[in-house]
Amino acid sequence: MGMLGIQDNPGLAKDVQRRLFPLPKGGLMSDTIATPENATTAAESDEAGAGTPRLRVAERNQIEFRACCWNDLLADDHEARTAWEYAKSVDRSPLLAAIKAVEGRPGHPPIDPRILIALWLYATLRGIGSVRELARRCETDLPFQWICGGVSVNYHTLADFRVAL
Repeated sequence: MGMLGIQDNPGLAKDVQRRLFPLPKGGLMSDTIATPENATTAAESDEAGAGTPRLRVAERNQIEFRACCWNDLLADDHEARTAWEYAKSVDRSPLLAAIKAVEGRPGHPPIDPRILIALWLYATLRGIGSVRELARRCETDLPFQWICGGVSVNYHTLADFRVAL
């Protein structure tokens, strides 16, 4: 018997969907209107003849996708750019020689050594020596994300690279 996926069990799929993506009270199209604390109540507004105010309110729980260029997110004179420029100037031929994944042959491509060099250099400039802290910063801090440029980096790769140097 083969393995069954979540898509093969509609009840389980619905349960997982409800747990991962809970809907607000009243559903997506609820008719509740958010008002600020100092706004008048509907009864007070009706007495004045104004009605209930409609407002655009902050939706901080809303997931939003934004299209942007990494280079536009960091100032031109930022230290992370300096670390990257230095990493680009380093001779990486000894590091590239050890890579087994080459064009036309199987194997997962490793992270460009320049990224790892720049990450460790910038982390050192910021006083970060912990591998796990650096990995966390690659997920949360813009300068580290800029250096990664969309390449995912984990703590094990960072630790292996540091030890190999």
